[in-house]
Amino acid sequence: MANPKAKKVQEVVFTGINALPEEDRKFGVTANIINQWVNEFAGGNPHNVGIRVADGINKKSWFPYEQTKVMENPDSKRGQAVWAIINNSGNYTLHACNQDHQKIKARQYHALLDALNGGQSPSSKTWGQSFAELYVIPAK
Repeated sequence: MANPKAKKVQEVVFTGINALPEEDRKFGVTANIINQWVNEFAGGNPHNVGIRVADGINKKSWFPYEQTKVMENPDSKRGQAVWAIINNSGNYTLHACNQDHQKIKARQYHALLDALNGGQSPSSKTWGQSFAELYVIPAK
């Protein structure tokens, strides 16, 4: 029998650009915004944050701003992080993502920021549609 006093824990999710106030969406998600979210909701620990592909994203059209050869090749420089976001969806932490970016000497969360913003710049046709989301990994 379920305990009626037990609290149902709601998942904490950051849905990317659409989680920003309307006036900030033209600038998009930045590494600082991610770090603030991690500090507020995940105890400041990127190991506590998972990355997954957003609901409703068609696998055949994932990340349309990326070249197919990048998305399908984990050995390409940029592909390490992009491939991991797509193929390790739900099993990829923010810490691992940052490590992948450091390996290729990219700025912090570079490919992840593109995925959270829906493109590489506000002029992108897909800007404003997040292809990924962050979530706090529940404590065991």
